Amino acid sequence: MLVDSHAHLNMTQFDADLPAVIERASLAGIGEMLNVGYDPESIEGTLALVDEYPTIYAALGIHPHNATDWNADLEEKIKQLLLRRKVIAYGEIGLDYYRDLSPRDTQREVFRKQIGLALRFKKPIVVHCREAFDDVIRILNEEGARETGGIFHAFSGGDREAEKVLDLGFLIGIGGTLTYRNSSLPGVATRLPSSAFVLETDCPYLPPEPHRGKRNEPAYVAIVAERLAELRGVAAADIERASSDNYMSLLHGEKERPVSVAYGLRKSVYLNVTASCTNDCVFCARLRSNNQLYGYNLNLVVDPPVDRMVAAVNGILAPGRFEEIVFCGYGEPTARLKAIKETADALRGHGLPLRLNTNGHGNMINRRDIVPELEERFSRVSISLNAPDRGTYTAICRPDAGEKAFDAVLDFIRRAAASRMECMVTAVDYPGVDIEAARRLVESIPGARFRARKYHFTGASG
Repeated sequence: MLVDSHAHLNMTQFDADLPAVIERASLAGIGEMLNVGYDPESIEGTLALVDEYPTIYAALGIHPHNATDWNADLEEKIKQLLLRRKVIAYGEIGLDYYRDLSPRDTQREVFRKQIGLALRFKKPIVVHCREAFDDVIRILNEEGARETGGIFHAFSGGDREAEKVLDLGFLIGIGGTLTYRNSSLPGVATRLPSSAFVLETDCPYLPPEPHRGKRNEPAYVAIVAERLAELRGVAAADIERASSDNYMSLLHGEKERPVSVAYGLRKSVYLNVTASCTNDCVFCARLRSNNQLYGYNLNLVVDPPVDRMVAAVNGILAPGRFEEIVFCGYGEPTARLKAIKETADALRGHGLPLRLNTNGHGNMINRRDIVPELEERFSRVSISLNAPDRGTYTAICRPDAGEKAFDAVLDFIRRAAASRMECMVTAVDYPGVDIEAARRLVESIPGARFRARKYHFTGASG
């Protein structure tokens, strides 16, 4: 299911054909739309839509442009409306220093009051922010808005702003601007954790290409999903699953997900082998987030036994759908060498290549050269190096074994590259890591190939 997390279907642009717009949304796979009321008139229009259409829910609030409309009567009315079952968010509210249609002091005062109501009624906040980012973040923090969470609608900031939003525990709304040629949003969108975004249209505004200059509508969320999938190197179905899961968790409180021992992503089946690791990398979300990956819950409490791993893979394999089986997890699989060998032996009958994702500590952990045992079972190995030298590796990866770990990883890479396995070595483009130096180091090893990976922010939302 796709969700349009920000729409204005009550506006006059939809007067002539709203039923057809809703039908097209349904045909495009849009299962829910959040219609946003931002002034007294649009609040009434939003409530009428909510009453008529089962798939439309409401967010209500007073936009910063209309902050001068705020008074005791309006506040009391909004309090009553927040009790309605299908009013699931408070917004859009915030600050707009671009058009300044209300005095800035009034905007800030009304913003604070509405955050207080959102907290009182336990409603997530839909934030409008234009050329006022520092004030918006400061006020949200001062008023304790992380308690409810929310969405930064139509996000237009850069990496710094995105990290501050995630640190606050809010989601980032991604819409049609993702498809614009000169937009900075694609660069940010590739670094977001998969648990940190929702999709939106802001219709009738901000239509994606190729509809730019025309009216936007909820069906076009599918275009945004496809573009985001292309940028992140995943399938549109993965973006759909992640964004809808993020939305349902925040807006409907659906936070419980069973732990995924195996899961499909792109053309691969991934095995969640372990959450225990011999590194504590500064960029890893393992101990710093909710470990949701594209809608899958990877929070292992205990390591799954072999029979459960085999059954989990068998349960999702489908002919022609997947191209490999990957042994991975937020931890180090070779710490469970016996289990991964037994699982690999049980799965080889599917005829798919088996890949091992590892930090390269396997020989240290097992106190012997395990590469011959691996190459009997795996046709591919992906090794996370993440640094071009011992000092950077120790500072960035923070290995349990200290400085000797870097040389041990290089030795493992050399042995794996000389084996029958395809050997890929990766590094995350974390600030301070010389990716080109890492590339040169890896490519100096016969048989080893190099791939740079995107650093994903690790804020409170995942």
